[in-house]
Amino acid sequence: MTNEEINKVIAEYCGWKREFNGDDEDPEWYWIPPNNPDGNGIPPDYCNDLNEMHEAEKTLSRGQNYYQLYGFGFYINTLTQICYQQHILTATASQRAEAFVRTIDKWKE
Repeated sequence: MTNEEINKVIAEYCGWKREFNGDDEDPEWYWIPPNNPDGNGIPPDYCNDLNEMHEAEKTLSRGQNYYQLYGFGFYINTLTQICYQQHILTATASQRAEAFVRTIDKWKE
């Protein structure tokens, strides 16, 4: 997957909505932030921003489904596999973004 595709998947999972402006002369999609339904914005660049990935990680289940799909434990296991011989604390935003998308079962080869 490209960084753009990964960012789109994570943004949608985190509550961003994509809407079409409906203008026939200049058709364009725009994004609505999760906390501002009247707003228009650009979703975060999750693949290049560790702070944004930290916020995205907070959306994963930490309760009963900790080790299931969509669970934080499943995410940690996936991140460990992606990092292979590297400690997950030093994982890049890109590695975390890939693990996140795999955790929510949206990864496409």
